[in-house]
Amino acid sequence: MKRVWFVDIHSMKDGTPEGSIYVFTDRSGNYELESSAEYTSDRAFPLNASDISDFTLSLPLELLNFRVLNLPFSDREKLRKVVPFDLANLLMERLEDVVFDATVLGPSGDNFDVLVTYIEKSVLKEILAELSSRQVDPQVVTSLELQAGMKEGTEGIALGLMNQGRLTPEERISAAKNELLNHTVNLRTGPFAYTKDTEKTKKKLKITAAMLIALALLINAYLSFGIFTAKSNAASVKRDVRSVYTALFPAEKMITDELYQMKSHMKEIREKGDALIGVHPLPLLLELSQKNLQGISFDEIGLGRDLIALKGEAPSMSDIERVKTRLSEFLKEVSVSDIKPSAGGKTLFTVVAKGRR
Repeated sequence: MKRVWFVDIHSMKDGTPEGSIYVFTDRSGNYELESSAEYTSDRAFPLNASDISDFTLSLPLELLNFRVLNLPFSDREKLRKVVPFDLANLLMERLEDVVFDATVLGPSGDNFDVLVTYIEKSVLKEILAELSSRQVDPQVVTSLELQAGMKEGTEGIALGLMNQGRLTPEERISAAKNELLNHTVNLRTGPFAYTKDTEKTKKKLKITAAMLIALALLINAYLSFGIFTAKSNAASVKRDVRSVYTALFPAEKMITDELYQMKSHMKEIREKGDALIGVHPLPLLLELSQKNLQGISFDEIGLGRDLIALKGEAPSMSDIERVKTRLSEFLKEVSVSDIKPSAGGKTLFTVVAKGRR
């Protein structure tokens, strides 16, 4: 069970904060009001904060300023990066003199309406310093009136904020509970970002890191022994692989990477196999033998899956035309090229065809 303080500033009277303090008991996320008291900065706290570690602060609307932007996304990380550029053109103050937070109101056509809440740094700094002198360091700086004004929805947000009436004590306590569960905005950003939790986390991380280093040293010693054993086994396996490889390829003298070179050989074998799959030379030779090609001789026949090349010799050009005509009867797209005379008075030629009909 944890106790939480909610410091609710209702207004600033002559520059002096006035409001209430609510003490809630946190029972696993179910906040119950334990006690409450009035608060002004010129008097001592009516309640003891020494045993409290979680604080939330609510500011009145009179200290806050607002702008509504229309942006093409709703991701909070992107909003933090983009909002300053749009906000700088809308402020009377300098951007570096304010802190802000963005809240997505809802979709607007293809874009999203985003409410930007901001406050002057000097004002927030003064309030946080006054609370810090009383050992109160709020993790969240929000606004109960803003929460109530946003209930009007996107269309009525402007009127809701301008015409915001005074909330009753019961309404303020109810709104405070809602803020503890899910704050509307948090102006503890930039130079005012809450760091105590981070410092505690850093201390825990240092202890954890020391333990991890000790564990890492033990693991490293174990792994070193395992690596030594693995290297010995790997060297033995490498010798066996080298022996098998040299037996498969005895003519290969330069061996640098048996696995890579084996893959290279397998690729070469597959490519040669693919080139021959589906090639049937016997039907072609049978067709050639059945054609009346007297006086024609072929010295070279090349067959591929889609291409047939024949190199031959003919007594004359008319015989070459006869060869082309006869071959066109069972081959597709027959063409003749590389026609030139031979030493014996005959004519050399090359026939190329794209597969059988």
